[in-house]
Order: sequence, then C-alpha cells, then structure tokens
Amino acid sequence: MLKTRVIPLKKNIFKFDILLLGCLVLVLFLSPSTLFAQETVVVGQVLNKLDRSPISGVNIFFKGSDKKIQSNEEGYFSIQTTEIHNTLLFTCIGYKQAQIRIKSGQSIGIEVTLEEENTLLQEVFVMPGSNPGLELMKKVRLMAKTNDISRKNGYTAQSTEQNLILLSKINQRAISKRIFEEINKGNISTSDSSLVLPLYMTENKYKLTTNSKNELSKNIFSSPKNGEKILEKLVGELATELNFYNNTVTVYGKSIISPLANIGNAYYDYYLADSTQFTSGKQYEIHFRTKNVKNLAFDGKLWVDSASLALTKIEAELPNKANINYIHNLHISKDFTRLPNNSWMSRSEEMALNMNYELLGDSLHPHPEVFIKRTASYLASDSIQFRNSNFAQSNYTPETLDSKLKELNNTALLRTASWLADIFFTGYIPVGKIDIGRISQVMRSTQIEGFRLTLPFRTNEKLWKNISLGGHIGYGFKNETVKYSGLAQFIIPGKKRHVFSLNYTNDYRRIDYNYNDVMYRENPLVTGDEDIAGTVLSNRSAGKMSERKEVSLSYANDWNSNIESNTTFRFNTLLANDAMPMLINGIQAATVLQQQSATFTTRFSFGEKKYNDHTQRIYISNGKPVIYSILEVGKYHLGEKSGQYGKILAKMRQDVKSELGELYYIAEAGFILGSVPYPLLEIPQGGDSGGYGIYQFNLMNDLEYATDKYVDLHFDFTFNGLIMNNIPIIKNLNLREICSFNIAYGGLSDTHKTLLDFPGYTNPLSKPYMEVGVGLSNILKIITLQSIWRLTDLNHTGVTRWGLKACLRLSL
Repeated sequence: MLKTRVIPLKKNIFKFDILLLGCLVLVLFLSPSTLFAQETVVVGQVLNKLDRSPISGVNIFFKGSDKKIQSNEEGYFSIQTTEIHNTLLFTCIGYKQAQIRIKSGQSIGIEVTLEEENTLLQEVFVMPGSNPGLELMKKVRLMAKTNDISRKNGYTAQSTEQNLILLSKINQRAISKRIFEEINKGNISTSDSSLVLPLYMTENKYKLTTNSKNELSKNIFSSPKNGEKILEKLVGELATELNFYNNTVTVYGKSIISPLANIGNAYYDYYLADSTQFTSGKQYEIHFRTKNVKNLAFDGKLWVDSASLALTKIEAELPNKANINYIHNLHISKDFTRLPNNSWMSRSEEMALNMNYELLGDSLHPHPEVFIKRTASYLASDSIQFRNSNFAQSNYTPETLDSKLKELNNTALLRTASWLADIFFTGYIPVGKIDIGRISQVMRSTQIEGFRLTLPFRTNEKLWKNISLGGHIGYGFKNETVKYSGLAQFIIPGKKRHVFSLNYTNDYRRIDYNYNDVMYRENPLVTGDEDIAGTVLSNRSAGKMSERKEVSLSYANDWNSNIESNTTFRFNTLLANDAMPMLINGIQAATVLQQQSATFTTRFSFGEKKYNDHTQRIYISNGKPVIYSILEVGKYHLGEKSGQYGKILAKMRQDVKSELGELYYIAEAGFILGSVPYPLLEIPQGGDSGGYGIYQFNLMNDLEYATDKYVDLHFDFTFNGLIMNNIPIIKNLNLREICSFNIAYGGLSDTHKTLLDFPGYTNPLSKPYMEVGVGLSNILKIITLQSIWRLTDLNHTGVTRWGLKACLRLSL
C-alpha cells in the first residue's frame, strides 16, 4: 500500500536536497509568468517501504502527460507543470506502481514509499497462495552443500586479496551515503587528498584447499611496519569469510546471517523478481530484504542458475540501522564463474565499509572515519593477475598509493594511532625507549597498604633489540612500605621464538594468586592480581593479601606455528599474616611457607595469528579452540614439615559465533597428587572485586572453596538483539541480550588439613557450585550489565544470593 507524507514547503524546506530546493525557489520567485499560470510543483523523495532506503531511477510523471523525470541516486525528484493534472504516477522495475492525488496549481513537498513487487514467473511451479521466492530459496538451500565446491574434497584454487584502508578526514559524524558510493565506485580524484588518506594497503596471495588457506606471499607496500597490528586492535580481526553458502558471513569477527542460511526464512523476505537468459543458461533474480532492520541480516539481490540452483552472483548491503557498532555502509558483492563440469566457483568479490575512528580525531576533524575496501580474485589455475592500474578498485595505482603512504608514515596521525594501539594491544604506554606498564598496575587499594601508587616499566626494542629490563616499584601510604620487582628478558635470535626470563618479586599478592592461570593473563590489561580495576575503580579495598618473595627462571619457545611451550622454575617464600594464618589445631605452626616447583606448560592453537611485541606475545583470536596442558612438580617446607606434590591441569577456551550471537566458553580440569598446605591447593576464582568477569565465579567469595581435583565450566552467550530488536523505541538503543552460566565441582582430601588448618571461610567443594545470569550488553556500546543468581551453598557465611554486576566490553 502506498504511503505518502505531504509537507508544506515553507515550513519544512530544510528536509530536502538543497539543489532541488534551489531549483524550486528559482521557479517560484524568478518566473512570475509561471506563477500566474497556476503552476503545479512537486518536490520529494522516494523510499523503499521496507527499510526506507532511497530508490533511484523511479519514473515519475503526471497521468495523461508525456513529461517524465527520474529520481536521483538519493531518491530525490522535482517535477512541475502548468497543465491541469490531479494524479502523479511512480513506476520502477521490481516495485509496485503507485499514484498519489494532488491539487492542481499547488506547490508541495512529499515523501513517497514504494512496495517491492513479488513477480510470479512462469518457469517456476508455485502452489496457489505460496511465495515463489520462498519456494525457490528452499530449493537453493537443499543444493547448497552440493554447489559449494570450496567444501568438496579435492578443491584447490589460488586467490589474490587486496586490502586498502583509507582515513576520511571529513568534518562530520559519518560519511554521507553519496560520498561513500563515490569512494566505493573508485571515483577518487587526485584532488581528494583532503578527503581521504591511505592508511594501510596489502596484497596477499593464498593457496586454497578444502580445509586450509595458506599464505603464499604478502606485500604491505609502504604501510607502517606495525600498521596491521594497529588495525587488528583498533579496527578488528582483518580476516573475513564471505561464503554465502554458510549460515553466516563473517566480517571482522562479527557474524551476519546469510540469505542462504537454514533459518533464513525467519530473518528475510524473498521476492522472485525476474528471469534472464544468459549464454551460460537461464538465471533467476531474487531480491531479499531483512524483516527487521535492527537484525544482523542483509538487503540485496542474488542470482541463481536455473539448472543447478547454484549462486552466480550476489549483492548484499547491511542496513545502517543494524545492531552493530562502528560499522556503516557495509556492501558485499560476489561473482561466480562456470567451470567446464558445469559447477560454479568464486571468481571475484568486493567488500566495502566505513567505521567510526574518533580516536584519531583532531580539532579540525573531530569525527574521522576509516573506509575499508577489500577485493579478491579466484582462479583454479596457478596464476592470478590483478589490474595494477586500479588497486582494490580504488581508481589509484599501487605506485600512487605507495607514495602517499610514505608521506603519511611520519605524520602525527600515524604516530598517534601507533601509540594508542600499543596501549590497547600490550597494556604498556610507550615513552621513548621505556614502556610504562602494565597500566593496570599503576595504583590499587588494599587493607594492608591502603592506597598504593606503583611505577611499572620495561625497556623496549629501541634501547636493546634482544634484551628487556624492567620491574616495578610501589609505595603504600597506609603501611608506608616500598615493594618492588625486577625482570630481565633475553631473546635468542632465530626464526623461532626463544625467550629467557629472570624475575625477582618482593610484594603483596592475593592469597589465591594462581601462577598457572595463564589463559586469564593472555589479556594484556589483566594481571591476575589486585589492580586498579578490581580496587580503585570498584571503590573497594582488597583484603586476603599476603607478603611473598619470588624468584623465577623461565624459557619460552615455539615448536611450530600452533604449538608453544614455557618451562618455569620457581622459588617462593610465602609469609603468614592474619589473612593467611599458618596454624595447626589453632596453634601457630609456622611463619613461612617455602615452595620450589618446575612447571611445563604447552599451548595448542589452530591457525591463530600471533604478534611478538619485543619479548611479549600477543594473540588474535580466530574463533578456534585454544588448549593448555600444564604439568607441575614441586616440594614445600613448612616449619619442620616438608613434602612433594604434582599438579596436572588442562584448560580450553573458545569464542564460537553463530546466527543467533556469540558463545564464549572456558573449560578447566585438574588434580593434585600428594598432600599440600592450603595455599598450594586449587582455589576457584571468586568475584569479590564487584565487577563481572568471564573467568571468575561472580557470586563466590574469594577463598570460599579449595580443591585438589576439580572441573570448572564458564558459559557466556551474547545474542544479537534477538528480543531487544523487536521492542519499539528500545530497539533504537542497539541493546543485546546476554546470559551466563558457571559451574564448579571438585573434591578435597582431609589429608591436607593435617599440614595446616583451613581458614574458617574456606570450604571443600562437596557439591556443584552454580550461578546463572541474564542481562544486557552494548549499553553505550561498552557496558555489560547482568543480574546474577547464586543457586547452591546458600547457607555459607557472607553469601550473596543475588547481585547486579557490570563490566566494560568493547565489541562490534
């Protein structure tokens, strides 16, 4: 049904394109003879009824008149006549014809919405009342596995991918649709240096098989040496998976539902628009539109071969109102070529989008954005050639872009981007030849020290290429005590990574500080100890701290690109205090616990991207599992008692993306051989810090449980606005539902109690501990808020049965 909105021009003149209004003003005020002739003037915009996107090329004319005009690229039009007409017609291929009644001699502004037409084609047999688009898409899905030759055994091909990232310096909050389209078409003239600057460009060649994608060569031209690292952190994972035969299409780690997905009917409306005869045979054209512009689903068109029902071409665009952060104007197109065996394989693909990038803003350009253009070419042969005169369809040659990059490398813009990326990427602030950090250590508040300031630091590769010296010095204002550490690291030159580290620490730590919680500390902004986030920012003074002196010697090495290991020898001295008493039957048994251990840790990943920032290793998750195996052997001395022990631990984490959202899970298990004092037992991570954490049990008190054998599971699922996208007004906030479930179960032998009394607040994990949470994510794009309920062991002292937990979580 046609929908129009009549707008008096004098009251709403600002709503229309200034050029069109200029024409109208000239007509009204510079042509008195026309006014005298009672001219009818209509100015307006034509929009798609479903998603309110502009429609270009709409034929607009007065009924009974031969005069015809068309709407422009943004759907605007202006038409006038001195003849007497009362009906204005709108026609466009793929849309139902529409007409509106007007009053002759009136000057008005209107907004017109057109409805897409579901064309019934004679070539497709359709039961009465059914949608031919749905029927055909059902057949396409049934043939998807057969037609996706990239998943068939024996598939081999080569691809060349070109990535070009431009920085827009437009002084506005978002690139307009018109400017985006010009850049996307490659219409960037040599005078556009004030409009966009090349930030990064790369050309990669790959060997493709059914189960692998192996890089053959890579050229980053004159892009900054750490440009990819900057973009991985500030833009996102650069890898994409644009296979529409899959249920989802992956763009920088975000999963968007494919129109060919098994659940596509729940997210899309399909319209069978046309059939065309090509030299390769007949093809059907199907239009698809998202049922809800807030969902992560496309609008676009696809073409299928009538004989095989294989994709031959697809054009898809993500609505700008979709529940996704930072990304706008996402366009994807793919072309397929027919092989001699009548199957269809990818020939080329293009992806273009722009992202908010306000971190690089300045006083003149407060809201710059990044424009990303990716093109790929596929061939079954061994040679692939791109047109070097047009890199990534930008209308620039590689030589021109390369020269622009050289000029940009030493600018304040790139230095700022690199500085910010280093902070987010490593947790350190680069200051010349010294890095300050980790920044989460700079201050904290504890009951022993009161408010404490700390200066953590390390030298970087600008001082010594293969050596890093560092540590920290901290001062507590309550106990007026200085604590410190020292660290020396040595890199052995070679193709594989070999790093020796020597560390000495004299400081206070959490009693339950876990040296084997390596998975948790992969996050460069996390220490695993009390820090600024868990105390100062949480308005909390941490208790349950003890003093210790530590000496450690470690060796890290890579076995191959997927397997690495770390061997560590530790010599620790733990000092008793009120928070960590060393008693037997209530009587002081010792004041010092000495521990010596050797730990062998192996990390397994699968095609994960890694960066070496001097001596630090940074990981970029790829959605595949990461597995740790840990073997620790050691001995302890406690007064006149001593003993030996062993620990066998396994940990796994994975970030799984699906049509509905994103599941992040962690699984851990382990057991201890021998009897040990309670500080050496496995202690589940509690949530006394107040905030929400995926690695912790959020309503469990610190040191509430201790185990010598255990299994922990953490589940955290974030939906893509499954419910919130459908609630009026609320849907405009782009909120996402989140739910969590954590469970821990373990055992504890009484033999450990013969060495030291357990603190009164520490219990065996005799039955499963469970908690469940529901809440909202993406609040102001960075805040997650969950309501969490504790389900078991509700009779323990100091138990919190329910809590409202928040955390910062930045995501697309």
